[in-house]
Amino acid sequence: MTARWMAVLWMAAMSLPVWGQSQDRFAITERQVARTLSGRGMQIADEQVSLPTRVVATEPFPVLDILSIEPLSGRQSTEHSEVRSWVKLACHQPGECLPFYAVVSRPEGTMGRETDAARVSTAAVNASFKPSTGVTMHAGAHATLVMDDARSHVQVSVISLENGSVGHRIRVASPDHKQVYVAEVISASLLKGSY
Repeated sequence: MTARWMAVLWMAAMSLPVWGQSQDRFAITERQVARTLSGRGMQIADEQVSLPTRVVATEPFPVLDILSIEPLSGRQSTEHSEVRSWVKLACHQPGECLPFYAVVSRPEGTMGRETDAARVSTAAVNASFKPSTGVTMHAGAHATLVMDDARSHVQVSVISLENGSVGHRIRVASPDHKQVYVAEVISASLLKGSY
């Protein structure tokens, strides 16, 4: 083949999507988070929610679960007296997205006007999703380590080197034990890491 045809074939091959892999990632928005919170009885507007980082899912409109709500200490607005909270969320279906945080701001006076159902719902969410003290992942367990950044999504099969519970960071290794990672335990078979 001539160099010209090689260049044409190379350009055509590079423009095709990667075979067998879906590259679709859908951004999770402040509106989706606000609707999830409003569905639990907390009247939150889209403008009261901010996402500190870009969050993506494999589905365009995933069902979100509220994992915990905690006060964000030490940060109060100087112009208006606001209460800010860290809200930890995750997709209801495993594998659709990684757990993530949102910051929710509410005027300080609205805390007392919150409905009883919303207060009970918030307390129940916090009580039921506290990191457990029991071991979730045992040493020697096979799992998937997921690492994300703005440009890539990496999944690696790993073996746990330590026992760990949800929310704790443990050491894991590749199956050939050539690479060792430190990752956060998400479930019995899923870890979240960074690079």
